Amino acid sequence: MTRIRRPAWLAPVGVGTLGLVALGALAVLDPEQRAEFAPRCPFRLLTGFDCPGCGGTRAVHALIQGDLPLALDHNAFAVLITLPLLTVAWSMWLAARAGWRERGPTLTPGWTYTLATVITTFWIVRNLPFEPFSRLASTAVGG
Repeated sequence: MTRIRRPAWLAPVGVGTLGLVALGALAVLDPEQRAEFAPRCPFRLLTGFDCPGCGGTRAVHALIQGDLPLALDHNAFAVLITLPLLTVAWSMWLAARAGWRERGPTLTPGWTYTLATVITTFWIVRNLPFEPFSRLASTAVGG
């Protein structure tokens, strides 16, 4: 059986294309207005507390609409850390697969522990019921 050899860059381009399609959907479908479109957070539904990702979909929608303050209000972590890290990691992956740089992104144990600590800290702090931490909470029911 002959295997079809696909170009190495095809996977990151495919993932990037899916990401652009998702962003296009978020550009026209407002998660605040179309609750059936936006995914619901199982953690929030079970506990009443926000997970680190609660409000992320609404934050991306607000960014697409050009409303940075609203995006930060929905999920500051997604706007300031998650989206930039994903963009850099995807770019490095594409560059490595396309042969523009020697290697792709690597997640060392030190970075893994640091990222896990930052995510866990944000998760705890955004659920504290007093100022200024309560400002980090997601504002809509369901995450």
